[in-house]
Amino acid sequence: MPMQVMYWTSTAEQACQGFQPVGRVFDSGRGTLLPSIARWTEGANKAFYKAETSRLRYIKPGVTIQVKGLSGSESHDPRYFSCGPIVTTFTPEKGRSYEVDFAFQGTKSCSQRVADVTDPDHPAPIGQVVTCGRLSQIADLGNVKENYLKTFHEQVLEESRKKEAGAASNSEKAFAMQHEASALDSLGRSDEALAIIDQALKLIDPSKNKDLVATKAGILFSLNDPQSALTLLAPEIEETRKLADGKPQSERMAALGTYTEGFITATFAHIQLEQWQAAIGTLADAESPLEGPRFYAYRSLMYRYIMSRAQNPSLANARLEQDATYYTEHDKSHYGALLRMWQGTDSTLEAIQEADAVIAGMSGTDRQEALGEELFYLGAHAKFVNGKPAGGHNLLEDLNKLAPYGSIEWIYGKRVLE
Repeated sequence: MPMQVMYWTSTAEQACQGFQPVGRVFDSGRGTLLPSIARWTEGANKAFYKAETSRLRYIKPGVTIQVKGLSGSESHDPRYFSCGPIVTTFTPEKGRSYEVDFAFQGTKSCSQRVADVTDPDHPAPIGQVVTCGRLSQIADLGNVKENYLKTFHEQVLEESRKKEAGAASNSEKAFAMQHEASALDSLGRSDEALAIIDQALKLIDPSKNKDLVATKAGILFSLNDPQSALTLLAPEIEETRKLADGKPQSERMAALGTYTEGFITATFAHIQLEQWQAAIGTLADAESPLEGPRFYAYRSLMYRYIMSRAQNPSLANARLEQDATYYTEHDKSHYGALLRMWQGTDSTLEAIQEADAVIAGMSGTDRQEALGEELFYLGAHAKFVNGKPAGGHNLLEDLNKLAPYGSIEWIYGKRVLE
């Protein structure tokens, strides 16, 4: 049965707000299907779904209107097809007629077109698409009293202090203080975090302080000292690489995966210092086999960003290229959508629609983290690929409104998207 589209309109001054339902519309297939089948389709849609082949509305001239079209459900249940919502805005003129058309491109994408059809033989496209999905999700998170990530890190801080107070050994106390320092750093209290992690390092045998070193390096990066972070991490990264050398691929991945945090922090530090070759080499050794495809799609997105900034094809890493190509084609998460944008397979608008559809199905800290990643990579693409620094700055403003505490993309984004 032909796909239905639900329409809403709004004359609210604020984008993506105040929508009122217009009703369902569908294409019965007249001109394509047999007349009897087309008539049956029309009857069934009208009877069961209150859907029409078209709907007519009178609108006030000079008042900007927003039209939202959606096929399927805004919940984006993966078991069922859905596309949209797409919002188009335009300002009607007196004595003119307009047509809104929702079109499907295969089974994976859709578009919405508004045209001035006062002269039916010469329709003139008008209107502008509004990216409501991401902005409305930010508004949703901004309007609740609770910042999920902030609350989470505050809970970790409270719990770690309890464990520190009840620690039965220096080692136990040190690891509790590590979590305390990490939480403080995530909450933007990095100076306090540095003092705590330094105390913790004094309590533990240097042969067992690998994870604490990674935490301190992350704090130094937060304090905008990437070189000190790299200096601190260098011995641990070298030791981890030695441990992995000569092992079969699966064992090598497992060995390198014992220091994922250190490799990712070091990669961002190299990126900030524009040490592109070192950034790629470090990222190539960042492994997390327990996280699986999600991590490798994320790593592929980082790789595309680095290569775009480096502007040097000779730095390409064969395995990272292979992974990036694979996840661009196959990944169904928001990383896959963003990868297709960086690859040039999808337009920015298509990437936003696809990523927002995925993120809309998340909740709490997962949703906030994913939105933070989306905003950073959209902003970086706008600035460094499209050559529009203002676009990067605008997306940084959205990122600041979202306030994804603990996100390294937010920390780094403040430095490069400003």
